[in-house]
Amino acid sequence: MPHGRYDSDEDGMYPPRRGRPGEDRWSEEAGRRPPGMPRQQPGRARPGGRSRASARPAQLAHRNWLGYAGYVLATFVAVIAVVAALAGYSVYRRLDGNITVVKVHGLSGRTVYGALNVLVLGSQMRAGQHGHFGVAAGSSPLTSNSDNLLLVHLNPTHTRAIILSIPRDLFVYEPGCQARNRYIGIGIQGPYTYPPGNIIDGALNIGGPTCAVSTVEDLTGIKLDHFVEFDFNSFRTMVDALGGVEVCVPRGGYHDPKSHLNLGRGLHLLKYNQALAYVRTRDALGGPDAGGDLPRIQLQQAFISSIVQKVNKEGLFSNIPQLLSIADTATKALTVDSGLGSVDALLRLARSLVHLKSRDVTLLTLPTTMDTYDYPTYSQHLMAVQPQDDVLYQMIRTGQRWTGQLPVQPYNKVSVRVLNGTGQTGLAARTARQLRRLGFNVVGTGNAAYTSTTTVDFAGLDQADGAYTLMTALNSFPAGQNTLAEPAWQVGTPGTVTLILGTDFAGVNPRATATRPSTGKKHKKGARSGGGATVAVSNAIKNGPGAVQSRNAGANICSGLPKGR
Repeated sequence: MPHGRYDSDEDGMYPPRRGRPGEDRWSEEAGRRPPGMPRQQPGRARPGGRSRASARPAQLAHRNWLGYAGYVLATFVAVIAVVAALAGYSVYRRLDGNITVVKVHGLSGRTVYGALNVLVLGSQMRAGQHGHFGVAAGSSPLTSNSDNLLLVHLNPTHTRAIILSIPRDLFVYEPGCQARNRYIGIGIQGPYTYPPGNIIDGALNIGGPTCAVSTVEDLTGIKLDHFVEFDFNSFRTMVDALGGVEVCVPRGGYHDPKSHLNLGRGLHLLKYNQALAYVRTRDALGGPDAGGDLPRIQLQQAFISSIVQKVNKEGLFSNIPQLLSIADTATKALTVDSGLGSVDALLRLARSLVHLKSRDVTLLTLPTTMDTYDYPTYSQHLMAVQPQDDVLYQMIRTGQRWTGQLPVQPYNKVSVRVLNGTGQTGLAARTARQLRRLGFNVVGTGNAAYTSTTTVDFAGLDQADGAYTLMTALNSFPAGQNTLAEPAWQVGTPGTVTLILGTDFAGVNPRATATRPSTGKKHKKGARSGGGATVAVSNAIKNGPGAVQSRNAGANICSGLPKGR
């Protein structure tokens, strides 16, 4: 099945996602833009615009494998290591023979010691799938679009982890890749320039792991060290091998006839089909974006927390029969790069994770938005939110910790140029004076072409933090635009960010806290400390378009759950 033709959501339980009749979303025309067009923010936040949380549910990305894949990296590998050490050489050889190794170009080849970045993909391939969760009518079970993309970062001591989920429907720049399936086409497919680019989940289907790695590296500027892939068939068996997973259901319960889920309020031990229905349900979930993808992601992240906490609480590493069953299933499901292609390699990685606790694992969801303005043809898919997305990539690339909000810089470390696009005399100069009072380094002012939209332009990841910091000091959150056009390496260099004042400009926030050294102590209400600066963060930034959904894996499994409906 060509990548451009999706099977229906929930394997036939929901209608197919809409698009123009007969349109192949991977058509060459869909990925073209005029030469020299900079990488921009099509889905940027606009006053009165829709946030992703208010988008139509059927238009959002579907992440069926978030719970499974996130757990695998953190726990299954450790299980393999323990079994290999305790069960003897024959078991060791059998497990070693289970692992599928694939050649992946572009990985660093870095050892398990030091910081690591691992791309974990959950493929939708369902060859051999049985039951009502099977393949939808007219779809191919051999399609390998990556329904789930996780970028897993381990700090140098492997005592902290960030798991960043990238939505499968995100439009991105995609490099040219050699098609590996005869039904995709012959020869090199792409590159597909951004905007609008092409949908990220098809890279695996078109060009295999190498294409997926290249696409994610171009998007994030993060050098990847290892690659792990799982298919669609193992989830239920893995849950049963664990003895089931306990989940919490809020008042009203979760009742979804489409996914065959029927759970009342309270704690439930889920196994096999019931566990799969739980992590796949959408229609049972209410609250903001009721029936959409955001509440389902919350549910999946809670499922991860339950798994990790169960491993820690019940001491599963001492249960040899259960460990053997889990390890046997896990290794059969693994497809890894050659650097992780043996039990020896997995054992070394597992030993490095001994001190990684659930409370030190952070689950983040990449902010995305529906584009309904610049690219209405693609409004059913997702676009980047800038500079928030690039700030997250930079945070991972440079090893910064997640403190509950996006990192900011001290104001005096941010160089700003202010340009007036409103036609109001003296507005750039007045704005520059206000920014200087807060501590910003304003390097110049000038005029720009008339515009109704206030924008902050920046060039690559190295300037994204400065752009975001500037935005937090304004009365209303402006649009962001990364001016580096792919295939230019997206890291860029430190430099000046540009504030272009549009007619919607609401001014500088005089109450934004000026730069001062961080003491680690609490400051006045509405402020936070981090990165050497104290910054007042508005509700619009914390809750509007581009807000980062996060969960700590050690949180109470009954917290942060979506409501039933």
